[in-house]
Amino acid sequence: MQLDRKDFALISALQDDASKRLEDLARIVGMAPSSVHERLRRLKSAGVIRRWTIDCDEAALGRPLLAFVGVRSTRPCAALRPALEAIRAIEECHSVAGNLSMLLKVRVEDSAALMALVEQVRGIPGVDATETMVALATQFARPCAPRAELSRMT
Repeated sequence: MQLDRKDFALISALQDDASKRLEDLARIVGMAPSSVHERLRRLKSAGVIRRWTIDCDEAALGRPLLAFVGVRSTRPCAALRPALEAIRAIEECHSVAGNLSMLLKVRVEDSAALMALVEQVRGIPGVDATETMVALATQFARPCAPRAELSRMT
């Protein structure tokens, strides 16, 4: 699917605030609300927009501890995926190049919960070792910038 400037502008506006009304988005891109609705439907059906979500304060939800767990495995990553996907505290799971097989982003209540999660991961058949790094503070986090926005930054 070929995206144009209006698609990039819509995506950027929604990344800033996904609760914007169609009328507000229409003003931003200079289109009728019905045309914006059709574009959003097209972007969703093409898989460019994968989901609509909210950004929550993890500490307020009782999961303030962020950590990254590296996994070394003798099994293919795809074979570990079902067992890892079943652990709700794992927010992201990435296959990586280098000494590790996978990198997990996890969020838990405290260090005891992190220890229990790491033990659970170590118990998965094929997991040879783990390496855990606790995040002390998140300096910034942002969504993926649309390509058109990236070209203006460089």
